Amino acid sequence: IVGVTTAFFLARRGKKVVLLERNGLAQGTTGNSFAWINASSKAVESDYHHLNAQGLAGYNELAQEFGEETLGLNPCGKLSIVPTADGTRHAALREKWRLLRELEYPVAWIDSKELPNLEPTIKFDREYEALLSLTELSLDAPRFVRFMAGRVYGLGGEILENTAALSLDMDESEGIRGLESTAGPIFARKVLLAAGPGSAEQLARLTGFDGFASRFPVRRSAGLLLTTPDLSPRRLGRRIIYWEENPDLHMLHHFSGGLRMGAEDTDGMIAENDSEEIRRAAGERLLQRARDRTIGFPMDLNVDDCGIGVGYRPMPEDGRSIADVLPGAAGLFIIVTHSGVTLAPILGRLMAEFIDSGARPETLSPFTLNRFPGFS
Repeated sequence: IVGVTTAFFLARRGKKVVLLERNGLAQGTTGNSFAWINASSKAVESDYHHLNAQGLAGYNELAQEFGEETLGLNPCGKLSIVPTADGTRHAALREKWRLLRELEYPVAWIDSKELPNLEPTIKFDREYEALLSLTELSLDAPRFVRFMAGRVYGLGGEILENTAALSLDMDESEGIRGLESTAGPIFARKVLLAAGPGSAEQLARLTGFDGFASRFPVRRSAGLLLTTPDLSPRRLGRRIIYWEENPDLHMLHHFSGGLRMGAEDTDGMIAENDSEEIRRAAGERLLQRARDRTIGFPMDLNVDDCGIGVGYRPMPEDGRSIADVLPGAAGLFIIVTHSGVTLAPILGRLMAEFIDSGARPETLSPFTLNRFPGFS
């Protein structure tokens, strides 16, 4: 999603763009994402919060131009629910509410009397309160990627699926002339790497420096998501719901008509041992929580009726985006970030400006590689 969105903004600036996708569009991390567009989860660091808020605003700007349905946007808002008896978690959520209000982010505190009216299909079997993030969105990420790809085509760009980038072609002064790919040589003076969790390995392959595979400051984080079949005419949950309790659960109404859900502990299960048996066990665990916490969830639904996907999220070591030109390699740009769905419009627009003009936008200054050892 980050690569195709950047390609769109570059093509819109009149650049000739060729996008290489090793597999098919939106089949990797993007296609296995919870796809919650937000800035509420980044309340502590104001600069990173503002970058994410600009990502959300970027979707709204694109929706004004192309339409929410065309892009696959659902302006549903998000509700974080916490039991009042859990003093630690309750205090943490109240503190997040305070920080977000200071950042002038549109949030509201919902007391236990209001909650059943906001979410009538949720079982409130004890006293809960909640933080409501009013403007947040969910996204049909594959639909968005396909639409952006169509716009790239319409602006004269090329997209080569099932095509791997193999190595950079450098001239005698170490400037980039292009790259070799499985489709043959491609001329390009500037190259952007947006390979998500495969960024380190791909950077090593392009440059021929094997050390990048182990030294580049990004790790992979596994995320398991279960998606039920279409539950129509029921809609269980009007908003994105996060239960801030143990055991946790997050879920949203998926564009297929079902529910998509995940949890931190089920992510941990596959991180330790990703096998078909473990995925099924994690899926059954999620289904039981959905039965326990929603009204009208089909009691006979089992894991074989559902889809289970695992996405490997790229996580920079300090949790913040990397959006930079590789030090010492003019012309080789890189974006690696968690929350790629949220950040795609803003990182895509800013990196297109950077690549086109050669001048780094001030907004990207906190997100350079030189904050990591060995990349100054």
